[in-house]
Amino acid sequence: MNDRRARAKTASGFDVWGCRGSRSFPPQRSAVGNHTSCYSLHHGDDVFVFDAGRGLLALSDAMRRQPRFRSVKRVHVLVSHAHLDHWEGLKDADWFWRKRNGLDIHILGTREALRAIRTAYSHPLYVALELLAASTVRRVTYEALRAGERRRIRGFRLRTEALNHYSGEPHAPRRLDTLGYNLAAPDGAAVAYVSDHEPTSGTRAAESRLLEGAQVAVIDAHFTDVRHHAHGHGSQQHAAQLARANPGVLVLAGHHGPTLTDGAIRAAHRRHGRGVTNFALAIEGSSYLWKARRRAFVPRRSRRSS
Repeated sequence: MNDRRARAKTASGFDVWGCRGSRSFPPQRSAVGNHTSCYSLHHGDDVFVFDAGRGLLALSDAMRRQPRFRSVKRVHVLVSHAHLDHWEGLKDADWFWRKRNGLDIHILGTREALRAIRTAYSHPLYVALELLAASTVRRVTYEALRAGERRRIRGFRLRTEALNHYSGEPHAPRRLDTLGYNLAAPDGAAVAYVSDHEPTSGTRAAESRLLEGAQVAVIDAHFTDVRHHAHGHGSQQHAAQLARANPGVLVLAGHHGPTLTDGAIRAAHRRHGRGVTNFALAIEGSSYLWKARRRAFVPRRSRRSS
């Protein structure tokens, strides 16, 4: 069997590399999450990355060390918005420091997000990613996205929706162009990514569209309870409500707030997730494998050996 046919038979995998919101914890002190946002969907030659926070370092290192990533030739980074904790891991990714690794790096997001990235990686703040790529990756490209788009990228189907995210206080918000993503792999595995996002009665339709057809969804759970919603972020309580309304979707509460302890995060999950079997915490190191016959992602037994 040739490599192409072998890759076609390889099931998609979904991984949690960074699930902490706003800041990372050095040294690691949490069993839930220490690094800012980064998740991935891998199928065949392609890895799609949902946000490029500090968790990206773990992903890029795994791509070098783990056999399951050996076939990867292209990395597509879907950036949700311009805040630096969602792209701060780019400069430290192993790809930009390993000589002639040959990867194609494709960075996608709103024009606002891409402008922030390219400004930060320019003189005198740093150096351009294109310069880091000169003797490492094959190339770096950027592509602007808008809300409400539908695209096909190498057999993957991508849909975008506008999310409700802002800086500052609710009475004087400074809004950011923020995208939620629904991404379906060629084998039918589909992921919804809804972070950073403060839900309101006016956002329900967009949330429903993003979760439609997905089997796993990462939901902004910066806070524990709905009454705390602010600063463009949601809660575990709302994530649990989405799980109840979408029983066929494994809902993962992510973007855990930087002031929340593991105990507070787990206590909120027990309280809001009582009786909801498809509601779980996004925990760094978690890995899921797509089972086409079951139309579901299931926990991978051992990420280290896969």
